Amino acid sequence: MISRYIVIALAFVASGFRFVQGAWVEAIGLASLGLGLSFLKLASHTPALRPLAYLCFVITGLVIGIVLIRMYWG
Repeated sequence: MISRYIVIALAFVASGFRFVQGAWVEAIGLASLGLGLSFLKLASHTPALRPLAYLCFVITGLVIGIVLIRMYWG
């Protein structure tokens, strides 16, 4: 169970590093991953947060797609 908190913290720390480096797209993806995991954890008490978690995961997936496209076809 502790590993979930570590992954959430690492996502936010990595997001901060990417933000400082000027990689906005990657920072948004990592921040939305951290938010999605946080919302999913909080959804056990407040089920209304579950759709927000899924939205954050969709944003993370879109960012992964953007980064892959930029890396291989950009």
